[in-house]
Amino acid sequence: MSVSIEFQIAGLVYTLILCAAFFRKVKWDSVQNRIYKVLLLVTVAVLTLDIASVISIDHRDTVPLLNAFLSKAYIVVMDLFIYTIDLYAISCATNRKLSPVMKKIKTGVIALISSMTLVAIIFSIINTLYYSGYGRRIYSYGPPSDLTYVFSTFSVAFVIFILLLNVRHMRIAQLFSILSFCIMEGVIAIVQMFNKELLLVGFGSAATVFIMYFTVENPDAQTINRLSHANKRARELIRFFTTSSGTRKSVDIASTTTKIFPNVCVMVFDIVDFLKFSNRMGIERLSKYLSAFFEKVDSAADSFKVEKFKNFGSFYCALSGAPEENPASASEMVHFAIEVLNILKKTNAQNGMNLQIKIGIASGPLVVDLVSNQNLIYNICGQPTLTAEILRGNASPNSIHVSESVYAQLNDTYDFTEAEDLEVEGGGTIKNWQLDIGGGDKSIV
Repeated sequence: MSVSIEFQIAGLVYTLILCAAFFRKVKWDSVQNRIYKVLLLVTVAVLTLDIASVISIDHRDTVPLLNAFLSKAYIVVMDLFIYTIDLYAISCATNRKLSPVMKKIKTGVIALISSMTLVAIIFSIINTLYYSGYGRRIYSYGPPSDLTYVFSTFSVAFVIFILLLNVRHMRIAQLFSILSFCIMEGVIAIVQMFNKELLLVGFGSAATVFIMYFTVENPDAQTINRLSHANKRARELIRFFTTSSGTRKSVDIASTTTKIFPNVCVMVFDIVDFLKFSNRMGIERLSKYLSAFFEKVDSAADSFKVEKFKNFGSFYCALSGAPEENPASASEMVHFAIEVLNILKKTNAQNGMNLQIKIGIASGPLVVDLVSNQNLIYNICGQPTLTAEILRGNASPNSIHVSESVYAQLNDTYDFTEAEDLEVEGGGTIKNWQLDIGGGDKSIV
């Protein structure tokens, strides 16, 4: 080739293949996936303009205006690529329930990065860009290029800073993908600083999104992980119901086996005025709506240490702490309950509806009976299930009411408001507290 564009062409080819693989698959509707979708398109633009600008620089004497446009457009899109990476890092680091203070900080950080990106773009457009060489030793230089290097260096430092502040809240896959960007950008910046004609920046951008796809954003890998996770839980459930010698019992409907779990957190919720909505909307339309809603709830359960126990009609029951024992079952379940309310809010907005749910959460010892090890049919029995159902029945719409045991475990982490004691049929009362959802997680502040 008369110009050095082999790296860019290779990067563009497998980025286009990556786009085809990503966009034709069913994807989780997460903030990270939406940002990654934009990042893929920006990367294609970066590589396309990189190739076009290299060719135009080699012919800049004959097409000066076109060359100036393509070269600056490449720098502008490169700034947008860096900006999108920053947004991705912020979204990964704050992918949890935030307190009002943290929400304001997040908004301020995004506003700062957005302002810096806008300044960098305007600066690149109004300042002169210079060019050197012909043939295979072509590159551009000048204030716009220098500012892009500075902006890229700042972004690497910014991403590392965000990572260090939030490392305990992030998954290993997210950390790996963000670190890959930092390492890639750092190495490329150093190499190209001393060998400007290598033109590695576009290829580095393609390599970054390629690594992200296989660590965080690959929908196929996520589906496989979900299935593997479900299979693991199923195996653990059977493992808990074994004989003392360790051999699995052959059980059927007529022969059950039992295990007691000392600290299980149970959550139940139901749609408010389900029959009224059913009569108004029609059962077919409402069923379609609820199917989409519960599918998202099931996907969210996979992100927590939560086991769906039962779902019929508008009723949903989930466990944490069985069949896999979990000392933090109460905290895990409250996180999940908050996410369920967020899913309901988004689903309502997307469908122009106003369905509401009531959530009750209780914890304590629970007896689990395995009825069939072939289809993993099991029953649960214990005070937490009864208490959670009572709390749900007396909760306010779109609120989370917890039992005294859950409150005792989480009152230092969350804000609660003590609710009125509930009378229990046959005598006695149940103390309960309503979670202050707007208060957020105290440990994050």
